[in-house]
Amino acid sequence: MNNDKCCGGHGQPDDKTEKKLLELEHSLQEKPASPPPAPVASQDLLKVERPVPTLKDDLYYFSGIALLAFGILTLFQHIRIGTGLLQVLGLSGQGFGFLLLPLLLGIGLIVYNPRNKVGYLVISIACALIFYALLASLIMSFPPMSLLALIFMIAPLGAGLAFIIKGMGGPAGIEYRLRKQGLVKTSANKAE
Repeated sequence: MNNDKCCGGHGQPDDKTEKKLLELEHSLQEKPASPPPAPVASQDLLKVERPVPTLKDDLYYFSGIALLAFGILTLFQHIRIGTGLLQVLGLSGQGFGFLLLPLLLGIGLIVYNPRNKVGYLVISIACALIFYALLASLIMSFPPMSLLALIFMIAPLGAGLAFIIKGMGGPAGIEYRLRKQGLVKTSANKAE
C-alpha cells in the first residue's frame, strides 16, 4: 500500500494545497492594509449632529412667534394706563414744573461756559428725574373681565412659547444651538 497517495505524505503538503496557500498569500500582500480604528474619545460620544430643520420645524417656529405676538398684543390692549404725575412724591401732579428748574439751570451753565462739567451733571440729573417722574406717574390696571376672556388672552402666549420651543427642536435642539454658539459649555470643556 502506498500511503503517500492516501494521506498526502504525512506532513508534506500536496500540490493543490500549496497552490492555494500561495494564492492566499499573494492576495493578502496585494490588498492595502486597512488603518486601525481611530480611538473614540468621550467627548466624541457627546457630539450629536442635529438634522437640518425641515419645513415643519419652521412652520412651528414662525407660527409660535405669531401666536406670541398676538398674545402680547391682546394683553397690552386690555391694560389701561392713567397718569397721576408725581403722586409718588406726594405732590399730586402739581410739582412737575419744579423739575424743569434744574434743567434750565444746567442749560444756562452750559450756554455760559460750554466746558462746564457741573452744567452737564445738572442737566443729566434733571433729565433722569423727569424720566423717573414720568415712569412713576403711570398707573396700570386691568378692566374687569370674565375668566374666559382672560384665558383667551393668555392661551396664545403659552401656545406660542410651546410652538417656538418645538420649532427649535425641543429642549435638545435648544441645547444644541446654545452649544453651537458657545453659550453652554459641554462636559468635555468643563473638565478642561
